[in-house]
Amino acid sequence: MLRFRGGHLVAAATLAAMLAAASPAVGSNAPPSFDAARSAGPDLPLSSAPGLGREMGRRPISAGRLARRLGELASRAPGASGYYVYDLGAKRKPVLFDRGEKDRRKLASNEKLFTTATALHELGAESRIETRVKVDGEVGKSGRLKGDLYLVGAGDPSFGPAGTDDLAKDVRRAGIEKVSGVVYGDDSVFDRRRGVPDSGYGPSEYIAPLSGLVYAGSTYAEDPAIAAAKAFREELRREGIAIDGKVKVGVLPGSLRAEPEIGSYESEKIAALAAATNRPSNNFYAEMLLKRLVARPGKVGTTRAGVKVVERYARSLGSKVDARDGSGLTDGNKSSPRDVVGLLTGVRRGDEVGDPLFDSLAIAGKEGTLADRMEGTPAAGKCRGKTGTIDGVSNLSGYCKSGGDVVAFSILMNGVSDYEGARAIQDDMVVQIAKYRR
Repeated sequence: MLRFRGGHLVAAATLAAMLAAASPAVGSNAPPSFDAARSAGPDLPLSSAPGLGREMGRRPISAGRLARRLGELASRAPGASGYYVYDLGAKRKPVLFDRGEKDRRKLASNEKLFTTATALHELGAESRIETRVKVDGEVGKSGRLKGDLYLVGAGDPSFGPAGTDDLAKDVRRAGIEKVSGVVYGDDSVFDRRRGVPDSGYGPSEYIAPLSGLVYAGSTYAEDPAIAAAKAFREELRREGIAIDGKVKVGVLPGSLRAEPEIGSYESEKIAALAAATNRPSNNFYAEMLLKRLVARPGKVGTTRAGVKVVERYARSLGSKVDARDGSGLTDGNKSSPRDVVGLLTGVRRGDEVGDPLFDSLAIAGKEGTLADRMEGTPAAGKCRGKTGTIDGVSNLSGYCKSGGDVVAFSILMNGVSDYEGARAIQDDMVVQIAKYRR
C-alpha cells in the first residue's frame, strides 16, 4: 500500500539551489517527494471532460456564477471535504463560496502555512539565523590555539558548504594556524529529538534528523552536529589550518557564552527560508523553523513549545489551528477551511507577514509543487498555493489575484482515495477563482 506523508524533503547543499529549482533536488539520503506523488485509485468519480475549469474558457465570471461552478465541482469531491473562498477587496458579501467550512480537517502540509506565517511574524522576515565559531583557549604568537574550537549552531536549516567555508576563513583571519584541541559541534540550541510526534519524536523516513546544528540538509548517516563539525574541520584543513584533535558533540562552556565569536555566518533572510519551506513543501525546514520559534539563551527549542507559539499567533489573527508539528506530517494537525482562510486574510490586514507569506508559495503552472498544475490556464502565474498530502488527504490553499484584488481560498479534502482526481477538482476550482471578476 502506498503511504503518503507530507511534502517534499530536500537534502540540498544550499538554499539558493532550492529556490532556483521548481521542485527540489533530492539527495541519496532523502525520502520520496510525496506532494508530487500520484495515486490512480478509481474511487473518486470524475467527468469524462478534461475539466470544468478548462472546458468553460477564459471569460471573466461573476460571483454568482463562480459560486455555482464551485458547487458543481464540490459535488464530485469526497464527502469529507470543505471549502472557503473569500474576496479580500469586497466591501459587501466577501464570502464567494463556503461548504463544510467550519469543520476541522487534517491539514497535511497546509500546516506549513501556519508555521511559516508564525516564523515570519515572530522572527522577522528580514532577520537571519547566525552560526558562530568560538574559541576555548589561548592563541600563541605562533598561531597555535592551545584549546578547542566550537561550531555553535542556532537552528539554521540551510547551513552547509558556504557556511563552513566562510567560517574557516574567519578562523584563518583570526590568526589561528593550528588547533591542538577538539572541534566541537554545539547543537544545544534545540532538544535532541530527531523527529515529530508521528514518529514518536524519533528518526523518520519522511524527514531528515532535526538538530540545532546541521549540514547540507542534515544526514541520515550520523549525528547532524558531528556531520557539520567534520565538514568544518575539513574546510579548516583546506585553509591550511592543522587540526590535532577529534570531532565531537559538545556544549560551549557557560563562561564563554558572552565572549565574542571569532567567526559568524548568517543564513538567508527568514523570508527566503519560508519560501524554501513552502514552494517545494520541505518538511525538514518547517520543523527546524518551528523549533527556532522558541530557541533563545536559556531556553531550548522544542516541537511542543513551538506549536504553542503557532496556535497563539493564529488566535491573534482570529484563526484557529490544532498544531502538532511544523510540517503537517502528524495526523493531529487540524484546522477548518474558514480558519485557514482566516490566517491567509489576517496576515494581509495590518501584519508585515502578508507579502513574504504570499511570495513564499508555489505558483500555479510555474514553480514549486504547483509547477506542473494548471499550466496554460487563467490560474497560471496568477494563483499561488500550498499543497498538502498524507494518507487519505489532499489539500490546496492559497491566493489568486482576481476580482480586482486578492481572493484567498482553502480546499481541504479528507477521505481521498484518488489523489489524481482530487487534484483535478482542486485545479478546476482554482481556475474558476482566477476567472472571477467583482
